[in-house]
Amino acid sequence: MIRNSTNEISIKPKMSSTMRLALIAGVIVLFAVGIYAAYSAGVRSGNDRLDQDRLMISQLNNTIVGLRDDLSQAEALMITAQRQQQIQEEAYKQISRAYAGSEQKNAYLGSRLDFYRSIISPEDGQSGPAIHAAEVSMEENRASFDITLVQSIKHKHQVRGTLRVALYDGDQPLGQWPENSTRSVNYQYFLQVSGAIEMAKLPENARLKVELSVQDGETLERWFDLTQQS
Repeated sequence: MIRNSTNEISIKPKMSSTMRLALIAGVIVLFAVGIYAAYSAGVRSGNDRLDQDRLMISQLNNTIVGLRDDLSQAEALMITAQRQQQIQEEAYKQISRAYAGSEQKNAYLGSRLDFYRSIISPEDGQSGPAIHAAEVSMEENRASFDITLVQSIKHKHQVRGTLRVALYDGDQPLGQWPENSTRSVNYQYFLQVSGAIEMAKLPENARLKVELSVQDGETLERWFDLTQQS
Protein backbone atom coordinates (compact mmCIF):
# COMPACT_ATOMS: atom_id res chain seq x y z
CA MET A 1 0.00 0.00 0.00
CA ILE A 2 1.45 3.29 -0.98
CA ARG A 3 0.91 6.19 1.33
CA ASN A 4 0.26 9.35 -0.45
CA SER A 5 2.41 12.29 0.57
CA THR A 6 0.75 15.31 1.91
CA ASN A 7 1.85 18.79 2.60
CA GLU A 8 -0.48 19.36 5.48
CA ILE A 9 1.09 20.54 8.80
CA SER A 10 -0.51 19.38 12.02
CA ILE A 11 -0.44 21.90 14.80
CA LYS A 12 -0.88 20.66 18.36
CA PRO A 13 -2.91 22.84 20.52
CA LYS A 14 -1.08 24.83 23.26
CA MET A 15 -1.25 23.53 26.89
CA SER A 16 -3.62 25.55 28.86
CA SER A 17 -2.39 27.59 31.83
CA THR A 18 -4.51 25.52 34.17
CA MET A 19 -2.87 22.37 33.00
CA ARG A 20 0.51 24.00 33.28
CA LEU A 21 -0.14 25.10 36.84
CA ALA A 22 -1.45 21.67 37.72
CA LEU A 23 1.70 20.12 36.30
CA ILE A 24 3.94 22.53 38.19
CA ALA A 25 1.94 21.93 41.35
CA GLY A 26 2.31 18.17 40.88
CA VAL A 27 6.06 18.53 40.47
CA ILE A 28 6.25 20.70 43.56
CA VAL A 29 4.16 18.22 45.49
CA LEU A 30 6.33 15.35 44.34
CA PHE A 31 9.46 17.32 45.26
CA ALA A 32 8.00 18.18 48.64
CA VAL A 33 7.02 14.58 49.20
CA GLY A 34 10.55 13.52 48.26
CA ILE A 35 12.07 16.08 50.61
CA TYR A 36 9.73 15.05 53.42
CA ALA A 37 10.49 11.39 52.81
CA ALA A 38 14.20 12.15 52.86
CA TYR A 39 13.77 14.28 56.00
CA SER A 40 11.72 11.55 57.68
CA ALA A 41 14.31 8.97 56.75
CA GLY A 42 17.06 11.28 58.08
CA VAL A 43 15.12 11.86 61.30
CA ARG A 44 14.59 8.15 61.78
CA SER A 45 18.25 7.45 61.05
CA GLY A 46 19.29 10.24 63.39
CA ASN A 47 16.99 8.91 66.12
CA ASP A 48 18.39 5.44 65.63
CA ARG A 49 21.93 6.83 65.77
CA LEU A 50 21.02 8.89 68.80
CA ASP A 51 19.63 5.81 70.54
CA GLN A 52 22.78 3.91 69.69
CA ASP A 53 24.95 6.76 70.98
CA ARG A 54 22.91 6.97 74.16
CA LEU A 55 23.26 3.23 74.66
CA MET A 56 27.00 3.45 74.05
CA ILE A 57 27.28 6.40 76.46
CA SER A 58 25.35 4.44 79.07
CA GLN A 59 27.63 1.45 78.60
CA LEU A 60 30.70 3.68 78.81
CA ASN A 61 29.35 5.29 82.01
CA ASN A 62 28.76 1.84 83.48
CA THR A 63 32.29 0.85 82.48
CA ILE A 64 33.72 4.02 84.06
CA VAL A 65 31.76 3.36 87.27
CA GLY A 66 33.06 -0.23 87.29
CA LEU A 67 36.64 0.95 86.73
CA ARG A 68 36.30 3.50 89.52
CA ASP A 69 35.03 0.78 91.85
CA ASP A 70 37.94 -1.46 90.83
CA LEU A 71 40.35 1.43 91.35
CA SER A 72 38.90 2.14 94.80
CA GLN A 73 39.21 -1.52 95.73
CA ALA A 74 42.77 -1.61 94.39
CA GLU A 75 43.68 1.50 96.39
CA ALA A 76 42.13 -0.03 99.53
CA LEU A 77 44.06 -3.25 98.94
CA MET A 78 47.26 -1.27 98.38
CA ILE A 79 46.73 0.69 101.63
CA THR A 80 46.07 -2.57 103.48
CA ALA A 81 49.18 -4.14 101.92
CA GLN A 82 51.28 -1.10 102.89
CA ARG A 83 49.99 -1.28 106.46
CA GLN A 84 50.72 -5.00 106.60
CA GLN A 85 54.19 -4.34 105.23
CA GLN A 86 54.76 -1.65 107.88
CA ILE A 87 53.52 -4.02 110.57
CA GLN A 88 55.78 -6.78 109.27
CA GLU A 89 58.76 -4.41 109.10
CA GLU A 90 58.12 -3.21 112.65
CA ALA A 91 57.70 -6.79 113.83
CA TYR A 92 60.94 -7.72 112.07
CA LYS A 93 62.73 -4.80 113.76
CA GLN A 94 61.38 -5.84 117.14
CA ILE A 95 62.38 -9.45 116.51
CA SER A 96 65.83 -8.30 115.39
CA ARG A 97 66.21 -6.14 118.49
CA ALA A 98 64.98 -8.96 120.67
CA TYR A 99 67.34 -11.37 118.95
CA ALA A 100 70.25 -8.94 119.32
CA GLY A 101 69.27 -8.45 122.96
CA SER A 102 69.14 -12.21 123.39
CA GLU A 103 72.56 -12.55 121.80
CA GLN A 104 73.93 -9.90 124.14
CA LYS A 105 72.25 -11.53 127.12
CA ASN A 106 73.54 -14.93 126.06
CA ALA A 107 77.05 -13.53 125.66
CA TYR A 108 76.79 -11.82 129.05
CA LEU A 109 75.39 -14.95 130.70
CA GLY A 110 78.10 -17.00 129.03
CA SER A 111 80.79 -14.69 130.40
CA ARG A 112 79.22 -14.80 133.85
CA LEU A 113 78.99 -18.59 133.62
CA ASP A 114 82.67 -18.78 132.74
CA PHE A 115 83.39 -16.44 135.60
CA TYR A 116 81.49 -18.50 138.15
CA ARG A 117 82.97 -21.68 136.71
CA SER A 118 86.43 -20.20 137.30
CA ILE A 119 85.46 -19.75 140.94
CA ILE A 120 83.96 -23.21 141.44
CA SER A 121 86.18 -25.24 139.11
CA PRO A 122 89.12 -23.34 137.56
CA GLU A 123 90.93 -24.74 134.53
CA ASP A 124 94.22 -25.15 136.39
CA GLY A 125 92.47 -26.88 139.27
CA GLN A 126 94.19 -24.59 141.78
CA SER A 127 92.22 -23.58 144.86
CA GLY A 128 92.51 -20.39 146.82
CA PRO A 129 92.77 -16.71 145.86
CA ALA A 130 93.55 -15.75 142.26
CA ILE A 131 93.76 -12.70 140.00
CA HIS A 132 91.03 -13.45 137.49
CA ALA A 133 90.91 -10.54 134.99
CA ALA A 134 91.81 -6.92 134.30
CA GLU A 135 89.96 -4.51 132.01
CA VAL A 136 91.56 -1.15 131.09
CA SER A 137 90.10 1.86 129.25
CA MET A 138 91.35 5.38 128.56
CA GLU A 139 89.22 8.09 130.17
CA GLU A 140 90.16 11.79 130.50
CA ASN A 141 93.96 11.45 130.30
CA ARG A 142 94.08 8.44 132.57
CA ALA A 143 94.03 4.68 132.31
CA SER A 144 91.05 3.36 134.25
CA PHE A 145 90.98 -0.31 135.20
CA ASP A 146 88.80 -2.92 136.86
CA ILE A 147 90.60 -5.79 138.58
CA THR A 148 88.62 -8.95 139.42
CA LEU A 149 89.86 -11.14 142.25
CA VAL A 150 88.40 -14.57 142.98
CA GLN A 151 88.74 -17.44 145.45
CA SER A 152 88.43 -20.80 143.73
CA ILE A 153 87.00 -24.14 144.95
CA LYS A 154 87.30 -23.54 148.70
CA HIS A 155 85.32 -20.64 150.14
CA LYS A 156 85.27 -21.32 153.86
CA HIS A 157 87.58 -18.46 154.81
CA GLN A 158 87.83 -14.81 153.88
CA VAL A 159 90.71 -13.64 151.73
CA ARG A 160 92.45 -10.71 153.36
CA GLY A 161 95.43 -8.87 152.00
CA THR A 162 96.60 -5.91 149.90
CA LEU A 163 96.49 -5.07 146.21
CA ARG A 164 98.87 -3.05 144.07
CA VAL A 165 98.57 -2.23 140.35
CA ALA A 166 101.42 -0.90 138.19
CA LEU A 167 101.49 0.26 134.56
CA TYR A 168 104.53 -0.56 132.39
CA ASP A 169 105.81 0.31 128.95
CA GLY A 170 107.48 -3.00 128.24
CA ASP A 171 109.78 -3.35 131.26
CA GLN A 172 109.76 0.39 132.10
CA PRO A 173 107.42 1.34 135.01
CA LEU A 174 105.21 4.35 134.29
CA GLY A 175 103.02 4.61 137.36
CA GLN A 176 101.24 2.65 140.05
CA TRP A 177 98.01 2.58 142.01
CA PRO A 178 97.66 3.49 144.79
CA GLU A 179 100.61 5.88 144.39
CA ASN A 180 102.24 5.62 147.84
CA SER A 181 100.53 2.65 149.48
CA THR A 182 98.54 -0.51 148.83
CA ARG A 183 94.81 -1.20 148.68
CA SER A 184 93.35 -3.43 151.38
CA VAL A 185 91.07 -6.22 150.15
CA ASN A 186 88.72 -8.57 151.97
CA TYR A 187 86.44 -11.03 150.16
CA GLN A 188 85.17 -14.62 150.23
CA TYR A 189 84.07 -15.46 146.66
CA PHE A 190 85.10 -12.60 144.38
CA LEU A 191 85.84 -8.88 144.44
CA GLN A 192 86.13 -6.20 141.77
CA VAL A 193 88.48 -3.31 142.47
CA SER A 194 88.46 -0.15 140.34
CA GLY A 195 91.17 2.47 140.04
CA ALA A 196 93.06 4.72 137.63
CA ILE A 197 96.60 5.77 136.74
CA GLU A 198 97.27 9.18 135.18
CA MET A 199 98.31 8.58 131.58
CA ALA A 200 97.71 10.77 128.51
CA LYS A 201 98.10 7.83 126.13
CA LEU A 202 98.74 4.14 126.51
CA PRO A 203 102.15 3.21 125.12
CA GLU A 204 102.48 0.67 122.36
CA ASN A 205 103.86 -2.00 124.72
CA ALA A 206 101.55 -1.20 127.64
CA ARG A 207 101.35 -3.90 130.31
CA LEU A 208 99.56 -4.01 133.64
CA LYS A 209 101.12 -5.76 136.62
CA VAL A 210 98.73 -6.81 139.39
CA GLU A 211 100.07 -7.99 142.75
CA LEU A 212 97.89 -9.54 145.44
CA SER A 213 99.56 -10.10 148.79
CA VAL A 214 97.43 -12.25 151.08
CA GLN A 215 97.59 -12.29 154.85
CA ASP A 216 99.47 -15.58 155.14
CA GLY A 217 102.43 -14.07 153.28
CA GLU A 218 101.73 -15.45 149.78
CA THR A 219 102.05 -12.95 146.94
CA LEU A 220 100.22 -13.54 143.65
CA GLU A 221 101.41 -11.73 140.53
CA ARG A 222 99.87 -11.53 137.05
CA TRP A 223 100.70 -9.52 133.94
CA PHE A 224 98.11 -8.29 131.42
CA ASP A 225 99.01 -7.16 127.91
CA LEU A 226 97.00 -4.01 127.15
CA THR A 227 97.87 -3.57 123.48
CA GLN A 228 94.74 -5.55 122.51
CA GLN A 229 92.55 -3.43 124.80
CA SER A 230 93.79 0.03 123.75
